[in-house]
Amino acid sequence: MNFTTSERHYLRELAKKQAEIAALPVMGELLKKWYNLNDGKPDMPLVTAECSNLLDELMPPLKCETPFFRELEKQLTWNITRYNLFRDDRVMPGYVTVVAANSFVPFGITTELMYAQNADGSAGKGFAMKYAIENLERDFDKLRPAVFTVDIGLAKTMARQAEFEEILGDILPVKIQFPSFNFSLGHNLVQLMSMENMFFFIYDYPDLFHKIMASLTGDYFQYMSEIESAGSILCNNDGSDLGQGTWGYTNDLPSAEELNRPVTFKDVWGYTNFQETVGMSAKMFDEFFFSYMERIANRFGLLSYGCCEPVDTILDMILSRLPNLRKLSVSPWCNEDEIANKIRGKKIVYHRKPSANYITSIFGFDEVAFAEHIAKTVIAASGCPLEVSFREELTVCGEPWRFTRAVEIVREQFARYYKA
Repeated sequence: MNFTTSERHYLRELAKKQAEIAALPVMGELLKKWYNLNDGKPDMPLVTAECSNLLDELMPPLKCETPFFRELEKQLTWNITRYNLFRDDRVMPGYVTVVAANSFVPFGITTELMYAQNADGSAGKGFAMKYAIENLERDFDKLRPAVFTVDIGLAKTMARQAEFEEILGDILPVKIQFPSFNFSLGHNLVQLMSMENMFFFIYDYPDLFHKIMASLTGDYFQYMSEIESAGSILCNNDGSDLGQGTWGYTNDLPSAEELNRPVTFKDVWGYTNFQETVGMSAKMFDEFFFSYMERIANRFGLLSYGCCEPVDTILDMILSRLPNLRKLSVSPWCNEDEIANKIRGKKIVYHRKPSANYITSIFGFDEVAFAEHIAKTVIAASGCPLEVSFREELTVCGEPWRFTRAVEIVREQFARYYKA
């Protein structure tokens, strides 16, 4: 493998720093709290800051030139940076992660993204999509079965694991993880045809739209079945990523050591959301989206649901038809009290996503207003397993300390208002 001596030395020093943090006693204490939270126990609330949208603003520049090692450097550097900056409740992993190399392209179409440019000529965060389907009736024949790859026996993933181990395996173990299986049918369709067209097509071509949904659902079923039969799935009841800035620690799903058979999707976490369907009536949402989604969702052992959509408008449907629901996103557009009253006592985590407006404001961080915002959440969610996750912030206006202070304020409100 080609790499410079300085790159190898630098990566090993980063690995030593992560290992030191992971060995701190507080990490063992946090781990117990995460298992309690995800097991549905209204014990101690937790707060996390994902901030993956802010790597360019918060993380120091990468030093490695070799692309492969930049990937490893990015993982180590971000783990250390977020610990030093946020001091949130994330458990620092005592390992380096390699993700199972499976992939899925709906309808075999990769949507082209056209990014805006910043004033200095660099790529901006805003983008437009070049949609493949502009008229559903005319373009229907463009749709093909999904294209997916399954890493048989995790052979490719284990090869990557061995490459990482060659560099720092004596300092940090290299662990293969299977993140929560993400299937967001609305997102798939919006990338294909735009949100505006999606709504028009439901009205103009309902039969064709049902054919699309049936086809997409069938493709996901086939993909999942091939993952199972190929041994490309792993238990994820540990520090595996669930999306939404949270992790999969739970005793209510089996670990690899507990199974004496191949892993199936009934043993793992899944994740979905439908933020693209905001504004639809519950009846129409059920007919065109939820009825398809629940077939996939109920294949999982546990499910995490929601993103930015106001889930309170469809909460009765979710609770009655997704018996494996364990984590529910409560966005700034939700009725917090209504959700808390309906999930309290059901072992469902009240996963609150605070408004990003406080931390990202160009007029400064109003700590008093933010504290009131969080207090409302904590009072409403008392008696529920509660988790607060920052993850939609796009800037801190050059003041990274805002996140540090925001985490402190959240903890202050936990201590003041939360009742187990």
